[in-house]
Amino acid sequence: MTRTENPYRPGFNEPPKELAGREAVLENLHDAVEVAAIDGRTPRPTMIVGARGVGKTVLLAQAAAIAGSEFGWPRVHTELRPDTPFIPDLIDAIGRVRNLVAGSAEDLTPALRPALTELAELAIARETGFVLTLDEAHLATRRELAALAALLQEGTGERWPVVVVIAGLPLMRAPEHSVTYLERGTWHELGLLSDEETVRALSLPAEAAGRPMDEDAAIVLADASGGYPYAIQLYGHHAWRASSGHDRIDLAAAQAALPRAQQELESGLYAARWSAASPTQKRYLTALATIAATTTTPMTGRAVAEQLGRTPKQLSSVRDDLIKAGTLTVDDKELRFTIPGMGAYIRTH
Repeated sequence: MTRTENPYRPGFNEPPKELAGREAVLENLHDAVEVAAIDGRTPRPTMIVGARGVGKTVLLAQAAAIAGSEFGWPRVHTELRPDTPFIPDLIDAIGRVRNLVAGSAEDLTPALRPALTELAELAIARETGFVLTLDEAHLATRRELAALAALLQEGTGERWPVVVVIAGLPLMRAPEHSVTYLERGTWHELGLLSDEETVRALSLPAEAAGRPMDEDAAIVLADASGGYPYAIQLYGHHAWRASSGHDRIDLAAAQAALPRAQQELESGLYAARWSAASPTQKRYLTALATIAATTTTPMTGRAVAEQLGRTPKQLSSVRDDLIKAGTLTVDDKELRFTIPGMGAYIRTH
């Protein structure tokens, strides 16, 4: 039997076949590229924030793909690392793109201002432009972000042909990362997909691949995924495998996929986040999981502190570290696990 390509992609920086629920971001990226390439102006930076696994990195790649396919523009990309200045890496990335645009291998002056300015001026002279993307930007110090932002703001007055797209965890909005130029960008906070969006993300790839998914199968998988984009791809992947040899993905295939995908989530994402937590963080997470399962109390830092017999101030650093690690997210004052199902995993293990 000839193997048919699985249309679901549960992996890092793997663009799904259907980017459901991200239409507003994609529209903004198209508009930003056209403002730079057609209108001759520097668009406002696009800021994409969200928990891990919701598709931020994929959207950075989409920005580059739009500019590349429509105008042939290259990409300057840097992924930040913990406790490491990003500007040296950014200068290296600028140098590689400058060599590509110029068609030479000349060295850049090892400083951000001349590197970025020279690339922008070269792009103007060659009637082209470029996309500048930063990933994991929450790891940057405010000082470095401010240096980059000040230079980009100057470039706006010079009508630099550059599209800036920056992605990071929601704590990018925290005061220690606050930079005026970036605050005035176009912000998109990615979250979980709605039920309708999740069903669409499951159904359309299957239909396009020639093995449609029954509605009841899609609903079962959507419910299990909790609308978490990575989990959607994982459940779809296993449903596709379970339906091998059939012309449709039916309810039986979806039900067969559930334990396989769940096991993969438990041994992968759940276990990794649990193992990375300190003993104090594990107690905090366990208290939160217990509140979620046993009471109707809002899942707040105060509720967790009461559960542990401590004050919110005593546990504030634990809470903040779990948010920075991407294990928890906060909506207003209410906490939740980034990955649906994490609370049940903690209670079980």
